[in-house]
Amino acid sequence: MTFDHDPTFNLISMVQLPVSLWKSALDGASDEIYLVDQHGFIHYANNAAVASTGLNEAQLVGRPIANLETNATPIDWTSLWADLVRVGFVRLEVQRQDVEGNDYLAEWRITLVRHEIGMFALIMASSLLKRPNVETADNRKTMVANAINQVLQDTINPQTDNEIGELWLKMAEDMTGSKYGFVGEINEEGKYDALALSDPGWDACRIPGTNKTKLIMNMVFRGFWGHPVTTGESIIVNEPDQHPQSVGRPEGHPPLTAFLGVPMKHNGKVVGMFALANKEGGYDEEDVKCVELLAMSFVEALLRRRMMVREKDLHEARDASLKDPLTGLYNRRFFDEFQRNLGFEKKTAVLACDVDHFKATNDTYGHAVGDTVLKEVAAIMMKCVRESDYVIRIGGEEFVILIQESSDDVALITAERIRRMLARYVFCAASDEFNKTISIGIAMFPEDADSLSGCLELADKALYQAKEEGRDRVVRYVA
Repeated sequence: MTFDHDPTFNLISMVQLPVSLWKSALDGASDEIYLVDQHGFIHYANNAAVASTGLNEAQLVGRPIANLETNATPIDWTSLWADLVRVGFVRLEVQRQDVEGNDYLAEWRITLVRHEIGMFALIMASSLLKRPNVETADNRKTMVANAINQVLQDTINPQTDNEIGELWLKMAEDMTGSKYGFVGEINEEGKYDALALSDPGWDACRIPGTNKTKLIMNMVFRGFWGHPVTTGESIIVNEPDQHPQSVGRPEGHPPLTAFLGVPMKHNGKVVGMFALANKEGGYDEEDVKCVELLAMSFVEALLRRRMMVREKDLHEARDASLKDPLTGLYNRRFFDEFQRNLGFEKKTAVLACDVDHFKATNDTYGHAVGDTVLKEVAAIMMKCVRESDYVIRIGGEEFVILIQESSDDVALITAERIRRMLARYVFCAASDEFNKTISIGIAMFPEDADSLSGCLELADKALYQAKEEGRDRVVRYVA
């Protein structure tokens, strides 16, 4: 059987999330999990899906999800997708057939996963005949699906570490029914720094005059609460006062009736922990599984956010290196980079501009006034060009303007607009007022030269001609 879909085109490579998130979090789930695109094609299937269908992952990826159901009336995926986009979550019963050919009724719980490159359906499928405590399990698994969805969304628009910590801590508390908790990481000294702390009802944790709580910083690991970090294993303590590792509670701390600690790991190393408290009736292994999954997802979200922040900082630093610090315009380095990336299909006008008699301005009024003149000239140029054009300060009083998708007429009109506006502009120096003019030369790429630097040389020739003819004019280069 063939499918109108490339099976090598899978979600993991598309969204470029760390493979560990999907392989660790989804492959080990007891329910079948599928990621399906809007056209109904499978992009990912976990181990439970492989076992249930008798097909390996390579055979499942690229297959229409409708092939896995045996309903008398096949699912209308287009209609289902529209409902999913509208409400975000869909639940339906599906007739299935196991590997031995036996029919059974399954439930699909489908959550919409939004991402910058599109939207996908996360399907969690399970037999209705094999699920005890259906509602409880369903609610928890739905929250896990929503948590994974949140990883995709929140790391696109980075928040602070603390805000992400608060979000994931709230999820963990809601999933387990915990009254309060905290989440944090191990610092360079091997001690504990909280990223988020919910209000335990203890005055010592509150910041006076606000509704905020103080974060635990530089705390030494002691007693059973440090167990997840020191051993790398989760711990349930439903009778804290009776536990042999109990170290008591600080004065004023509210009663501790139950405790769940789950380590956060990255590349096999413990990097922090989730700590939750006071679930009514105590914690169980289902709580551990849910929070362990959240912990893995949280680490990925946190590392992803930090990576994006580093990339943003590097991008901003690179942007700064392409800008002229005085005027805020692009600089010569930007011109060189722009030239390397310019295709021959883009007709570009190159305007070489030079402020007339600028040295006399510096000599008469000083360099501070000269700098002000340059900044105001730059502002005038920016007002006269389109958003798609580039104004560049090459050096001193010399500017270059690149007008993309241009013609001779557009270039001449733009140049004349700049010349006239500058000639009318009144500059001030203390109690004195004065005017400045500008000379502009124009050349066209690729009509006049096969490189921007070649065009700039020709535009400079036209500029010098404008100077020789009396300044305050625009000259088009003619071979």
